[in-house]
Amino acid sequence: MKKFGLQTLIILVLGFVAQYFFPFWSIAIVAALVGFLFRYENSAVSFAAGTAAAALLWSGYAGLLNSANMAQLGGQIGSLFKIGQGYLIPVTGFIGGLLGGLGAQTGTLARKLFEKEADAIG
Repeated sequence: MKKFGLQTLIILVLGFVAQYFFPFWSIAIVAALVGFLFRYENSAVSFAAGTAAAALLWSGYAGLLNSANMAQLGGQIGSLFKIGQGYLIPVTGFIGGLLGGLGAQTGTLARKLFEKEADAIG
């Protein structure tokens, strides 16, 4: 459980920094790199850590932006996509969580792939 929390925290911090300099999908790259560093037998744990970190990051930032302009932007975007304003932040968190979780799982599975190839060669 200690590794899970550490992986979540690292993805959260590095993803926060990366979002300022790179496009929105940089959270998947960050989660994949961090997932590659952590060794898990089951890649579902890495998926859960990436999902938790990215969902917290994206929904927290969406909530911050929404409260900074008194929910005007959220109302306009919600009407554009035909969803209620109250659903916009959870939907954003869900999409970000899915992106981060799949990135972290990809990194973990890539590590397993390289470990199996090294065992087969050596």
